[in-house]
Amino acid sequence: MFKTQAINTFKKEQDTEPAKTDDVEESYVETIKKQKRNSIVKGSKLTGDINISYDLELDGDVEGNITSEQKSNIIIKGNCKGNIKTGEGNVDIEGRMTDGDIIAGGDIKITGKFDGGKAEAKGKIYVNGEFNGKLKSNEIEIGPRAQGKGELLYKEYISIAKGSKIEVQINKFQGEQKETKKTNCTEIVNIKQPLQEVKLKAAK
Repeated sequence: MFKTQAINTFKKEQDTEPAKTDDVEESYVETIKKQKRNSIVKGSKLTGDINISYDLELDGDVEGNITSEQKSNIIIKGNCKGNIKTGEGNVDIEGRMTDGDIIAGGDIKITGKFDGGKAEAKGKIYVNGEFNGKLKSNEIEIGPRAQGKGELLYKEYISIAKGSKIEVQINKFQGEQKETKKTNCTEIVNIKQPLQEVKLKAAK
């Protein structure tokens, strides 16, 4: 009986223990991060250029340029008509972007629709949606649900998954110079070597 009481008392003391300092700090940091995110809600329609210092999540419609010189990530879930430029951040197109270019210091991910001029990233471009235009990056990955046409410019390697439906010119560049390899691709599986070492299956 006494042993049970002692155990129950010990459990109560554990339950009422104050939160650890690390947990409080982590919670505070997450709250600050959320507070520093710009948000344009669904149903909003804005016309004009937008300059941001923190991350932007766009659920509404914007007609204008979105620019950040900071390490800001830009997520487009709605519609954007204009150019997007971020100094060191990533750009994620889940909705639709038209009539503009994307310049990203980080990565670009397109799972929605990109119908613009060019998309250029210092990191990686991943496409598993629709695109029409020029994609240029150190690394390009085309997913199995990707559809589109244009030009793919890569520096190190390119991967095009089986199932993708694309009509493109594929070019490898070194600095500002590029080596041209033209093809209309319908299905290519896991190209991880430099393009000149790979035989591409041309569309009929």
